[in-house]
Amino acid sequence: MSAYFRRVRGFPRDIKLFLAYSLLANVGFGVSQLIFNLYLTELGYREDFIGAFNGALTLSMAAAAVSMGVLLNRFGPWRCIVGGVGIFFLASFGLALAEAPWLLLALAGLNGVGLAFLFTATMPFVIEWTRRDQRPEVAALSFSLISLATMLGSLAGGVVPSLVPGVADVSVAAYRWTLIGGTAVACLGYLPLFLMGPARRGRGPTETATRLVEDDAERRQVRRDMTVFVAIGGLMALGAGMVMPFYNVYLRSLGGSAREIGYIYAAGGLVSAVLGLGAPAVARRLGSIRAVVLVRWSVVPFYALLILSPGYGLAIVAHLVRQTSISMAWPIDSTFIAEVLPARARGSVFGWRSGAWNVGFSAASLVGGALIVRFGYDGPFFGLILFSILAGTLFAVYFGRHPLIRAGHLPLALPPHKRQPVKALVYGPVPVVAGRSPDAPQVAKPGVADSPVGG
Repeated sequence: MSAYFRRVRGFPRDIKLFLAYSLLANVGFGVSQLIFNLYLTELGYREDFIGAFNGALTLSMAAAAVSMGVLLNRFGPWRCIVGGVGIFFLASFGLALAEAPWLLLALAGLNGVGLAFLFTATMPFVIEWTRRDQRPEVAALSFSLISLATMLGSLAGGVVPSLVPGVADVSVAAYRWTLIGGTAVACLGYLPLFLMGPARRGRGPTETATRLVEDDAERRQVRRDMTVFVAIGGLMALGAGMVMPFYNVYLRSLGGSAREIGYIYAAGGLVSAVLGLGAPAVARRLGSIRAVVLVRWSVVPFYALLILSPGYGLAIVAHLVRQTSISMAWPIDSTFIAEVLPARARGSVFGWRSGAWNVGFSAASLVGGALIVRFGYDGPFFGLILFSILAGTLFAVYFGRHPLIRAGHLPLALPPHKRQPVKALVYGPVPVVAGRSPDAPQVAKPGVADSPVGG
């Protein structure tokens, strides 16, 4: 543990400040996630409006996410984060005060734009301002802190309404002040952002791309890589969207009380935050490809058992496993794709993947809700199993045959006993400038395949 903390102390100062910002901003999100639907209910709105509200928010998140790559490449991660989370803060304050349906829906769309920046810009910032050897641990710590912050926000959202003086704990006023307080905490995240040095000034990191040209073969490879990575996120969203929005209701149907369910969700956040820190170690031991597949597939036996023999205890364990799998898999595969793609494509791929996730999740939640009403939970659980298997299989089959893997340029993608000596990578005859970035794959001239490559 002491060695781990020494490594954390070795992170760049701007990365440490970014982690502090992420913790504070996501605490505010956790409060809203727990409280806002209750706030709408107290205002007299029913499930149909709540569905429309979440649809507006999710679709605006998707639209903002797919444009993220262009914005990140033009303005840089720091400016995008400052502007995007500013939109999130303003929309969140507005939502805590709004009551008219048209205004709530408009602010939902604005809030979705802000949330896209809060979530999607994390990995581009980490990749740009972290040394290559530190990225896996920084990514894992980032996602663990998000889980921890969401858990703290959920706990605060459950406690604060009863502490608001002069109002009933179940009332519009209590929920309104809780939402305002949560957003105020989130706004404190601006302080570490403005304390940053090189990232705030836009001063480029030491590892910069220096390649002058890409040939057609490499451009096609990059497009294929991005398409498959985005498709994997969409498949995972289809499975998760059938289950996640309704799981608290499922626990309630098995006899859980509202307080117990709150503790279960908080425990899920805590467990995923702690175990998620082990993602880099798992990736080093198993290789990134095998680690992602096994972590994604870890949910399969538990939800299969829930179909065959549902039970409250098993349902709790399944929830904890699913939360932990998300916290561990995202930093591993996000770091992996950052190594595969050139710098110009990274912002775009995370934006498109976020867009695919939100669209898929929204569509799957509609299908999952209809299946639950007519047939129960077995169908959505089977959907989660099926799409988890498909996503893991696609990841393993496609990236296991990737030219970078075969050439040995990404040794950590494979288990130690399968790692090969580095060979020249042939996409096509592409000129390479001396002093290239360590992130840029080496490109061989025709006829020199299988020769040793430095760097």
